[in-house]
Amino acid sequence: MTPANPNDGSADGKNPQIALVPLTAAFASVASALHAKGFDDAWDEDAIIRLLDVPGAFGILAYRPGDAAKNAEDQPLGFVLMQTVLDEAEINTITVDPDARRMGVGRALLDAVTDRLQECGVNRILLEVAVDNDGAIALYRQNGFSEVGRRKGYYARAGGRKVDALVLERLI
Repeated sequence: MTPANPNDGSADGKNPQIALVPLTAAFASVASALHAKGFDDAWDEDAIIRLLDVPGAFGILAYRPGDAAKNAEDQPLGFVLMQTVLDEAEINTITVDPDARRMGVGRALLDAVTDRLQECGVNRILLEVAVDNDGAIALYRQNGFSEVGRRKGYYARAGGRKVDALVLERLI
């Protein structure tokens, strides 16, 4: 993996422990493993590759660079998968390794997505999030997302319990 900005090795210039690269099919197994840590109904490698193949789709992978002197490998931290259509984009999924949460990874991914979308002329981002996912909702609200709708019983939990989804929007 190579940082998006090799000059500072970071996503935002503030945290040198977070580097970003495009999520490609070569990283599908990494993304699938991360998704399994964040979701009960995780996507496998093939699903991630199929989503990346959709016109207008792209992904970003966050990782902590390894240290060859300490024989430490790169550590995947999270990823986001997006799809754009004309001037709108939707976050298909975003996940951060549970051990890396509250460390700026989600913010770094959202910032990188926003930068890329602005360059492409996109002015609106949409996403769905389970109403019981307090951490994700807080991250989205801190990053300018607001509620524009609700989908009743959208997510199925273990045991068959249904959970609503909030539809959130951010204008950029």
